[in-house]
Amino acid sequence: MDRSLLYWIWLSLRCGAGSESGTYLLAQVGSPEEIYASDEARLEEVGGISKELRHALLDKDLELCKRILDFCERTNVSIMTANSDIYPKRLASIHAKPLLLYYKGKIPKIDDNVLVAVVGTRSCTEYGEKTAYKFGAELARGGAIVVSGMALGIDGMAARGALSVGGHTIAVLGCGIETAYPPQNRELMEQIIVNGTVMTEYAPGTEPSGWNFPVRNRIISGLSQATLVVEADKRSGALITAGRAQSQGRDVFAVPGKIGDRESEGTNELIRNGAKIALSAKDILREYELLYPHRIFTENIDDRRYVTSQKVKVAATDAKIDPPPRYTKNRPYQEPKRQSAPKNEDLSYLTEEERKLFALIGDRMTTDEIYKAAIASGMSLETGAMLGLLTTLEIYGLIEAVPGGSYKRVKNF
Repeated sequence: MDRSLLYWIWLSLRCGAGSESGTYLLAQVGSPEEIYASDEARLEEVGGISKELRHALLDKDLELCKRILDFCERTNVSIMTANSDIYPKRLASIHAKPLLLYYKGKIPKIDDNVLVAVVGTRSCTEYGEKTAYKFGAELARGGAIVVSGMALGIDGMAARGALSVGGHTIAVLGCGIETAYPPQNRELMEQIIVNGTVMTEYAPGTEPSGWNFPVRNRIISGLSQATLVVEADKRSGALITAGRAQSQGRDVFAVPGKIGDRESEGTNELIRNGAKIALSAKDILREYELLYPHRIFTENIDDRRYVTSQKVKVAATDAKIDPPPRYTKNRPYQEPKRQSAPKNEDLSYLTEEERKLFALIGDRMTTDEIYKAAIASGMSLETGAMLGLLTTLEIYGLIEAVPGGSYKRVKNF
């Protein structure tokens, strides 16, 4: 057992997914082992961390960490830490980078490849399915790696398209590595493990929760040079991923849709606001072929080729294994609220927690500043839960993400 990994797991569990605190502590204190060895006086000396986090860091119990690491070793799950040689520099540059990633499958040289995130609505049209599949296949033929959340609809079809031509695809989960979510995509997940990579920052035993997915999305966009939105209505969570990409300084592309179609309102709005139009994978890959001439081969893409969405043959399932340690009591998965905010000043459509958090957000605040303000006001929130609330407010159009991992109000009430 690699004891150094125990301290990385311990730190990631104490800080929580999507938090800036882990990176801050590493910069101020040193290694995870040094942070683990810090007593209360040392942590107070460091400053810049909440009372709740200091209390969590004083819990030195490693038993759960040992169970998690043992599960990973028994089930061929690898762990990539932020100081690892294979940790992507591209991902290290984002706000609130993950301290570690659990993964299965083959890890490519991410920084030496072009990665394109393909996202969109789960409830897509038949046209959306075929288009996502076609882009997934064309991007892979042209030499790119397709990244997605492995969700139903657009994400899953793009991954299938990439696999159909022998391409590499990466799926980023919002739950533990052992859980196929949604369950309908278990076969797809098994094939990705054989021919690509499945990864997550959530420890084994973490169940799918509505709070996890918006937190996860920053990794999807952070791994990629470009994010392509194939089909999305105006309240689709895929637009949040596109917003994350923009705030990270990445390119955003969108497939134009029919005027007036609800499923295309989001993509058409992205184009109106400056996203690049993608009619073919060539439109995306030509942006990178000069920087990656050894990887990108647009001549391999035949625009006339009709790509069907046939099933991808999958590998047999692994032998039955013991379940991972369960330690979370997450809420069942919930789709973010999609209805538009009323045009008057009534915020009664928000939950009490959403109203409280919205009241705390000023002109421009980082997630850490918002979290500290929430705790100071008496709210009892984990970081992941707070990020879920921020996503809901963003989907309502009340706040928006801005560069630097910050948020600002769009509307004042």
